Amino acid sequence: MNTAIGDTRTISDTKIPKEIIWSVLAICVIPFFLNLIGIDFGTLGQAFDLSAATQWDKTELVDAMHHTLAGSFVHTILEWSAFCAAILIVLVSFLNYSIKGNPMTPILGVALFFSGLMDAFHTLAADRLIEAVADNQNLIPFTWAICRLFNALIMIVGVSILLIQNQFTGQNNRKKRLNFVIIVSAVFGFIAYGIIHFCATSNNLPNTMFPDSMVTRPWDVTPLVLFSFAGLFLYPRFYQKSPNLFSHAVVISAIPNVATQLYMAFGSVALFDNNFNIAHFLKIIAYLVPLIGLSLEYIHTYQSQTRSLSKDLRQSLGFLNSLVKQVLESTTLTTQIAASGNQLETMMTEQVSSTNNVVATTQQISQISEKLVNTMNEMQEAFGQLEEASDSLSNKLGAIAEKAVYIDNIVTTITEIAHQTKVLSLNASIQATEAGEQGKGFAVVAQEIVQLSSKTAVATTKIQQIVKEMHSAVSTGVREMNHFTNEHVEALTPRIQMVNQGIKAQLEGAHTISSAIVQLSQSSTQTANYLRHTLQDTNSALEQLNEAVQKLQREVSELEVNS
Repeated sequence: MNTAIGDTRTISDTKIPKEIIWSVLAICVIPFFLNLIGIDFGTLGQAFDLSAATQWDKTELVDAMHHTLAGSFVHTILEWSAFCAAILIVLVSFLNYSIKGNPMTPILGVALFFSGLMDAFHTLAADRLIEAVADNQNLIPFTWAICRLFNALIMIVGVSILLIQNQFTGQNNRKKRLNFVIIVSAVFGFIAYGIIHFCATSNNLPNTMFPDSMVTRPWDVTPLVLFSFAGLFLYPRFYQKSPNLFSHAVVISAIPNVATQLYMAFGSVALFDNNFNIAHFLKIIAYLVPLIGLSLEYIHTYQSQTRSLSKDLRQSLGFLNSLVKQVLESTTLTTQIAASGNQLETMMTEQVSSTNNVVATTQQISQISEKLVNTMNEMQEAFGQLEEASDSLSNKLGAIAEKAVYIDNIVTTITEIAHQTKVLSLNASIQATEAGEQGKGFAVVAQEIVQLSSKTAVATTKIQQIVKEMHSAVSTGVREMNHFTNEHVEALTPRIQMVNQGIKAQLEGAHTISSAIVQLSQSSTQTANYLRHTLQDTNSALEQLNEAVQKLQREVSELEVNS
């Protein structure tokens, strides 16, 4: 059967070992049997002889006083031993609380501590180390009974609080639980101090010892009943609700508490007698049992935490192993990364070189474009001059055409003159014939003139034909020249202008590209430099990573060996 108390454990893990329980029972019973065989644990001391004391030296006087106060010394040792156990209880309880956060241990630890603190006040008052007016014969038995009553009540109250206030055992608000513990501790402290202060400063304390009665100390019966009730009913219920080693130790602590009250209530008849000392010794056992339970609980908690940490450590080691493997696998890529980086650096260098070549080519294109622009400007000027020459030639051909018309008119005139000359020569020839011999020479001249007129007519006809042909050719030339000028030169001029504009745009684009390429070249150079430094840093980081991985692998191996 498993019981959840913050961790999983079996019922046997929540109980004090049987060897300890039997040892506690034996310690409680053995003094009774030793008394039966005549062993006495009393320290009543020797009576102090005042008459003989005047004859003693200082050393004998001190020895006699020590023998007289032997019972007080033993009482002080026993009480302070119980108080030291109470101090250890509260320290271990808060240590356990710091680990588990369960307020049960500090609440009961504080209750036991203030019970021990009351025992310390009781002892200091009995030893007159603090101001007290009551006689020890009344102060010690009375404060003992009050301390035992307070011990029983404070444990019952503490356990009852834990049984009633269930939320404090199951909540997660550590601050609220810690405040609760502090408040409970302060209340217990004020109560303890108030009781002891009242007892130490009271002149009339009631008698608590009745040596001739069966119940020699009736004031110790009430604590006996309370411890018995708590041990039989309250503590077991508390253990069932919160099963752990400390709660079980509280149950077992009822055994020495009940035995303490039995020895005191039914056996002690004087201060520092046999039953008085046995009761004080068993009270120490009553404190040690919860201390043992707390210590075992702390050990169990520590072991549980250790097992949990060991499990987490193993999981972490497994994770680290897988991580190391992954990192080792990743480090195998470092060579490829470095090689890729070198390739990238080479590519960037080539890109810078290519960019520089592009810059040079672009500059050449820009220069060629500038020459083309100049050439196109010259062509445009030549076409303008050609257009002007064409217009001038056309004008001159027009003038020639006009002159040809004049020539044609002149030829026509000459033709008419030749015709009239021929007519006149014919008339003259007729008249010469009529004149006879006198006109014979004139007839010859007239005949020559006729022939010359005929030849002139023929010549003028040919000239007229030539002039017509020349006029026709000039007219055709003018038309063709005008046509060439209109269709080719004028049409070609805007195209040349467009080409010129395109070349200028190309030149501007070349300048823009050249500027961009120069910037790209500078950026590429900077990128190459940055990449070079980055690759150097990356290679250095990869080397460090590789060394760290190897170191981590060695540490993981050592952890695996140690675990």
